[in-house]
Amino acid sequence: LEQNPELAAARELIAEAEARSSGLGRLPNPELETEVALGRQGRGRIEIGLSQTFPRASRLRLERRVAAESILLARREVAIAELALTARTRLAVLELAAAQSELRLAEQQATLARELATAQKAQSLAGQLSSLDSAQAELMAREAELAVATPRAAYAAASMQLATVLGREADADLTVAVDLALPPDEAAVPPPGLCADVSLAEAQLSAADAEIALARSQGKEDFKVGIFAEGEQDRDDFGGREQEAKLGLRFSIPLPVRNVSAPLIAEKQAARRRVALEREARVREAVNEVAASATEVRARHVAARAIAAELLPAARAHLAAAEAAYARGEIDSTPVFRARERLAEIERSDLAARLAYHRAAVRRLSAACCIPL
Repeated sequence: LEQNPELAAARELIAEAEARSSGLGRLPNPELETEVALGRQGRGRIEIGLSQTFPRASRLRLERRVAAESILLARREVAIAELALTARTRLAVLELAAAQSELRLAEQQATLARELATAQKAQSLAGQLSSLDSAQAELMAREAELAVATPRAAYAAASMQLATVLGREADADLTVAVDLALPPDEAAVPPPGLCADVSLAEAQLSAADAEIALARSQGKEDFKVGIFAEGEQDRDDFGGREQEAKLGLRFSIPLPVRNVSAPLIAEKQAARRRVALEREARVREAVNEVAASATEVRARHVAARAIAAELLPAARAHLAAAEAAYARGEIDSTPVFRARERLAEIERSDLAARLAYHRAAVRRLSAACCIPL
């Protein structure tokens, strides 16, 4: 959350909204007015005035409300970005943990295959085993050693993916201390909260209401109040100069001939109806997503538990029996090879099932979470 560059960019939305709000809800600057009129024979007039524009409706308060709603909306968007990044990071950690387990499993299989090939080669040299069985064991050991390259590449890719969501440079040496073991029961369902998308839609509705109110207030144009001082000089019929000073008050009130805000109000009302429909769709989608994710978690847990509790013990017992029979000379090496291959397949299936369960648990957590405000 601290180092990710995408989140750093998203947080600038709040700074943008706060910067916009700092210029809203204020009176415009007053205006200084000057007028000079010069005539013939020393006649003339000079006027200096100061005027201020005032809104006829409570538009300044509504502008501040719109600004506050925009800041809240930006905070919700950043919170949603944080939730999305949290989910991506959880999944990236799971992928790296699964890649580590897959690599460790492949290395163990390669080690066991090499040990078996070495033992059978010794038996072949001692005349206790045919050279064909020894060659087959060597071939399978080499195949297992070469197969380690695939999970090693997957581990490097998962490590770089995790480094990316953490906001770090690509680092193939990342490791995670995460146990992908299944819990005895399903993970506890978090208490349902306000879905992130629904929370954002609520904020958008509130912002739309504020914009409609502001649009209505813009139909009443501002009025202007000013004071002025005027000095005038004239000549009388006998050639004398007459000077006069005046101090006055000036009003400017617009006439409500046209409703200039009607198109803007209609636009904001249409936008509000759109946001309301989007909110309804998001609520329905959120409810369905929570229910679907809970169902998936239960199904994934049952499937993974069945593999761990039934298939794995049976495969390990079968391999132990085959190795014991081979040691007693009752069977050749082929059943042992097959038992080892079958155990490796089931172990990979077990890892995939546990990973699928934890992925589903992360999706359920993301679907049922509530935005911290």
